Amino acid sequence: MTAAGQAANQATDSNTGTAADVLTAIGPTGMLVLLLMAAFALYVVSLSLHPNAKCGRCKGAGRHHGSIFSYAQRPCSSCKGRGIQPRFGRRIFFKQQ
Repeated sequence: MTAAGQAANQATDSNTGTAADVLTAIGPTGMLVLLLMAAFALYVVSLSLHPNAKCGRCKGAGRHHGSIFSYAQRPCSSCKGRGIQPRFGRRIFFKQQ
């Protein structure tokens, strides 16, 4: 075989790495970093698709009932009667109020 033929065979052999070869090459720390980056990307996509969460104080109702007079209602002071609040990550990454 000629030198050019051997070089061509080496080039094709090096491009046929399996997933196990890739995992071995990056090691456990690289795999952890890769998984953390994927989880972070999914979280940011989740924030963009679902930016609001149900208010934890009024449980999404937007109103509080009185403790003594249960028929009395007032707007929730936490969500201002909307029933939803921005998720924590939305406030950090997207700077919305």
